[in-house]
Parts: sequence; C-alpha cells; structure tokens
Amino acid sequence: MSETQPRSRRIRILRDEVFRKIAAGEVIDRPHSIVRELLDNAIDSGASAIDVFLEAGGLSRVRVVDDGAGMSREDLELCWKSHATSKIESEDDLLRVSTLGFRGEALSSIAVCSRLSIASSPSADEPAHRLEVLGGAFLGLEACEGRRGTIVDVGELFYNFPARRKFLRSASAESSLCRAVFVDRAMSHPSVAFRLFADATLKLSLPQAAPIDRITLCSSQQLDARMLCSSAADGSGYRVEVVAGRPELRRRDRKLIQIFVNRRRVSEFSLMQAVEYGFSGFMPGGWYPIAFVFVEIDPGLIDFNIHPAKKEVRFRSLSDLHSAVVSAVRAGLAEKPQVNAVQDQVHREVRSPIPGTRLPGLPEPLMDRGPVFVAPALPAAGPDIRYLGQVFGVFLVFELSDRLLILDQHAAHERIIYEHLGTRAPKMQEMLFPVSFDVSEEEEARLDRFQEELGGLGIGLRRAGSRTFEITALADDLRALREDTLVELVRGIGAEQWRSTFRATAACRLAIKEGDVVDAVTARELCAQALLLTVPRCPHGRPIWHELSEEGLRKLVDRPPRDADR
Repeated sequence: MSETQPRSRRIRILRDEVFRKIAAGEVIDRPHSIVRELLDNAIDSGASAIDVFLEAGGLSRVRVVDDGAGMSREDLELCWKSHATSKIESEDDLLRVSTLGFRGEALSSIAVCSRLSIASSPSADEPAHRLEVLGGAFLGLEACEGRRGTIVDVGELFYNFPARRKFLRSASAESSLCRAVFVDRAMSHPSVAFRLFADATLKLSLPQAAPIDRITLCSSQQLDARMLCSSAADGSGYRVEVVAGRPELRRRDRKLIQIFVNRRRVSEFSLMQAVEYGFSGFMPGGWYPIAFVFVEIDPGLIDFNIHPAKKEVRFRSLSDLHSAVVSAVRAGLAEKPQVNAVQDQVHREVRSPIPGTRLPGLPEPLMDRGPVFVAPALPAAGPDIRYLGQVFGVFLVFELSDRLLILDQHAAHERIIYEHLGTRAPKMQEMLFPVSFDVSEEEEARLDRFQEELGGLGIGLRRAGSRTFEITALADDLRALREDTLVELVRGIGAEQWRSTFRATAACRLAIKEGDVVDAVTARELCAQALLLTVPRCPHGRPIWHELSEEGLRKLVDRPPRDADR
C-alpha cells in the first residue's frame, strides 16, 4: 500500500438522529414501557388520582391523566429534551434518589419514537399549555383549555422504527403487559386512586385504600383480605412491611412473591428467598407462598442507577434486609395463628391441660425405640372425640361434633414432637458407647463454636482428636435416634435455620411412621393433642388433617340436609 494512499476508516461517529434512536430504544421498547415511565412521572408529581387510557393495547395510543403538580410553559419547553429532569441537579443527587424517575430520559425517548402531546398547568389559576413533538422534532407550544395536572398523549408509536414495530405483539398481549405495569404501580401506592381504561372501557378502578385492600383489588387471584396478614420489621435506615397470605394460599410458582423497594417493583432473588425461609414449616416442599414485601430504605443505602427500567437495585447490606424480611414474615404468621373452627372449639373446651403425661398405648416396636414424646393429657371434660379407625396404615379417622376429621398420624405426631423439643429442658444421660465420627476442617471449626449450644439441644459432644468428635451423652427424648441420624444432625450445625432443621429432622425420625398400627387409646390422644396445636402443619409444612362437615358429606352423595329428611 502506498504511503500516500488513505487508510480505510472503520470507526465513525454516529449521527445525532441515529444515536437518539438507539438511546430511546433502551428505555422505550414496547407500549408498557411508556405506561411505566408516564406513571412514574405522574406519581412523582404528587398526583392523588391517575387515569390510564389504552387503545389497541397501547399500539395506537397511550394516554395518562393526573392531577399532580403540572408544568408551566417554561417547563414544557424543556421537558421533552434529552436529560431534562426536575429530580436531580448534581452527581451527588444520584446517591440519594427518592423519586421513581430521575434520569431525564423518559419523555425525550418517547418523543423520538412517536407523536407526543403534553397538556399541563401548575395550578387552576394559571393557563394550561400544550406541547406537540413528532419523531423528536418540535411542532409547537400553545395555550389551551386545561386544569391543574398533566395529560400526556402518545400515538403513532414506532412509526419511524419499522423494524421495532414489526416485532410488537398482538394488541391483547401488549395490553396484558401494560396492565401488569399499572398493577405494580397501583399496588405500591395505595394512597393514590388509579383507573385503567382499554378501548374506552373501564377495566380496573382502584380507589384510595389500605395496603391489604389495595392488594386484594389488584390481584387477579381473587384474594380475600381475611386470608392476608400484615407485619413489619425495622432496621437501621430501613423498614420492611410484609403482606402475606395464609399457607392455604400456596402456589406452584413464585409469581406472587413480589418485592418493592422504595415503591419500585424489583427483581431480587435474595429477598424472595427470605420470604420462603420465613414460611418454612408452613409450606410443603415444591409449593410457594403469596407475599408482597415493601421495603422503605434510606436512598443512600441503595443504588437504582444500574438498569434503564430501574428493575434492579444494589444494596449496601442485603443480609440485614434478608433477616428483617424473615422476621416480618414469621411475626405475621405468629400474629394470625392457623386455627380453624375445629381447633377453636377444642381450645375453648380444653382450658388447662395436665402436663407431664406420656402418650399411652404405643405399639411395642415403638416403645422399644425409647420415649417418643411427653404430652399433656386432656381433662375429663374435654371434647367428645369418637375414634372410628385407622385407614390405609396412615390416616386416623375421628368424629367430632358435626365434623369428620382425617388425621395424618405421622404428620401430627411429628409436629407434637417438634413443639416439645423446642420447649423442654433436656435431661442428659451418658452413653455407654460414644458415637465417634470424623469431620472436615470447616465442620471442625463449626463444632468447636457450637459445642455448648448442641448440649442445650440434648447432644453432648467432645473432641476426640484432630478432626474427630464423639457424641457422649444424649437427652432422654433423643435416645431412640439412630447413630447415622445423630451424626447427620450434628454435621448440619451452623447452617441457615439449623436449629429448626435439627428439631424437624429429629421429630421426623422419632414420630410414628406410615404403616405403624395405632391402638384406639393412642389414636384418640394423638388427635386431642393435634387439635391443641396452634400450627396444624408438620414441620415441613404439610397439613396435619383434613376435615369434612356433615353438610359437605351429604352434598358429596346428593343427600339432602338432615332437616329435609324429616
């Protein structure tokens, strides 16, 4: 190549109109992006009522009307330009963002890819003005009829982005996405009234309401406010509020475990996981709870400036929030005990159980395992429980008043033992033959740290050499555990929720098993004690029993109510 011959140029500076389209595409990719950004602006303006209008799922038109602070003529002249915002001024402001919007990208991005019209007035005493922009080009600004607040009208979406427009989905699909955004914002702002219209039809009307009532109105699952509980936990610079459903509302997916941080819906798996930990013992494996977590946190402790749609957030101390969510969930479940009509009746009739009575009538093989559990006995004036028999080697059937109870013998016994292990003071007994086992370096450090606490749970442990330990003593109620189970329990020490796991595993191993024959005296005692539990679920979350009313059974066989037979 000649020295004078120019070299080919591969790197170019993009033209301004191309750059603006690329930037706009990062913020506005579908109609629901417009709904999201306009709702954020309306909420930030202090609106008390917001209406959203969609035509053809937002493909033809998106219109948002609010009664917020509004804009003057001077504000309208600037609001649609790149990086125009009223919410931050300096770089330091990014560290303490308290509004839903702050980047100054929304209106400018919308203006580049649509026909944008904004009519606004800051007060009833000042005139309204209307701004018109098409494809990023200013068309005009003039006085108009109006009131306090803002009306933003977006039409001809992506008319100048044919490649983007052809990848949009059907009107119904886009409408569903818009509705989801609408519901997210409405759910986290119950003090604001929202209405959603689609093709001139009112689809959803949400008046100002308490948080639980707003959630029930927003939910497509037909949630009942009576099945929800609210609880809170505070920390340094933050407050966590949780609205959670009772365990009966369980689902097969996590769609209704939703996290909101400073009123924004975010994707944060760690906090979703915290909800699941909080429900452990109430939710069977493979099922997930319904819970809405609202975190209000000092803006200086988080960073939303990492995603164009602000769907992600960084926390300075996520572990503290994780613990607070777990605590709030458990507090809510404790404040609303899972007691149904049958339990309520038994709790009224049985007022002062006699402590210290051993469950009678265990089959001989079970007695050989050692003491299973110590439980209170029902007083003579207890409820009239009529035992009908054992079914399929696992279910115990009872008649109580006008109800039929089908009790899972293992689950019920497991929960009773679990509760007992959490309240008793263990009576230790030295083992004739200590159980020796080897550990890893990490396990060795944990066992040294928790050795004393293990003793409080009923397992005496001592070091027998380098990376070798011995179980030398056991509580009376743990003597029936097999050696491999004991070692498993000890090795699990220090893991998250290990104390609960310890009790749950021990209870499972000690409880009556499926297939064990249970005599009538034992069965009645087991049922009576199960009905006294405040949590009618095994430690792994499975229900202990199922109940059928006489009326329900009559309906199953098409028999008329009892009075109708007479």
